[in-house]
Amino acid sequence: MSVRKLVRKVGFGVGLGALLMAGAALGHAATQPDGLSLSPVGSPAGPITVNPAPAAPSSSDYPDAAMSRDDQGDITILRLDGIITPGAERSFVDALRALPARRPLVIELSSPGGFTAAGYRMIDAVLAERQDGRPVATRVRDGDSCESMCVGLYLAGYPRYAAPRAEFMVHAPRMAENGRMTIRSIQMMVDRLVSLGASPAWIQRVTAEGGFSGARDYRETADRLSADGANIVTDLLR
Repeated sequence: MSVRKLVRKVGFGVGLGALLMAGAALGHAATQPDGLSLSPVGSPAGPITVNPAPAAPSSSDYPDAAMSRDDQGDITILRLDGIITPGAERSFVDALRALPARRPLVIELSSPGGFTAAGYRMIDAVLAERQDGRPVATRVRDGDSCESMCVGLYLAGYPRYAAPRAEFMVHAPRMAENGRMTIRSIQMMVDRLVSLGASPAWIQRVTAEGGFSGARDYRETADRLSADGANIVTDLLR
């Protein structure tokens, strides 16, 4: 069964990635940029149910993303294909640790998203590698998509390459514990995207179009993101 069919079978109302970008955000929220707010000051932070909450998932319910390594000259390409799970995180971090110090790396992504705690640790691992001097770029190829938690992981690299028709998706997160959303968890997720480089003006545009309301998945191709000044894709592949 394909990843997308599995997601539909389990029944997340706004896609797998729905998940789960909020579960670990409490420990990773970035400083909120001036003027970026999704709700009025003093808005309640309690659960807001947009559609029936799915049963809380277990990471064992999902196959780990496939990982592969391809050394090309003095550059390594590390490809992640599938769901971001704790198992995928372990494989990913092990692969990073196995690389020679400061060897340039391209992380190639094709993922519908996954579990936040695992995804944020992967993001932090990439940022730590860059801090230690390793060049780390990210890439999404033609025909592939990067959704939900995957977008944060993609943003952790620089430069960020994508084929013009590669697809990206963001949306409101759901809490892993109960399948619900909160205004606070949405804000924390948005702050994290901005801290990784997403344009606040683009975030506001997505918000105005209902992209973080829970009612829709907001999708754009890489060429459209580039034209919109989203600062998600930095370099279009030709």
